[in-house]
Amino acid sequence: MKKDKKERKKKDKPKYIDDGHTVYNMDGVQSPFGSAKKGDGNGMTKKEKRAAIRAALQVYLPYIFGAILCFTLVGLLMYLWLRQG
Repeated sequence: MKKDKKERKKKDKPKYIDDGHTVYNMDGVQSPFGSAKKGDGNGMTKKEKRAAIRAALQVYLPYIFGAILCFTLVGLLMYLWLRQG
């Protein structure tokens, strides 16, 4: 026999009781929404940051321009090849 919905008993859920224990200490974990501190923690002055950015650009810009040049060359060759047909 099937029981009616009213006759079925609901399962009793265990009541959660906060006992105050800590599973993992989260003191050193940074917030994913940004830091609340004023500095970014790298210990560099503004002048040093600018110098580091300038040095990185001097290293990476030739590679970026080379990649752009290669894509342009391939696009030009494809244009000339497909125009011939």
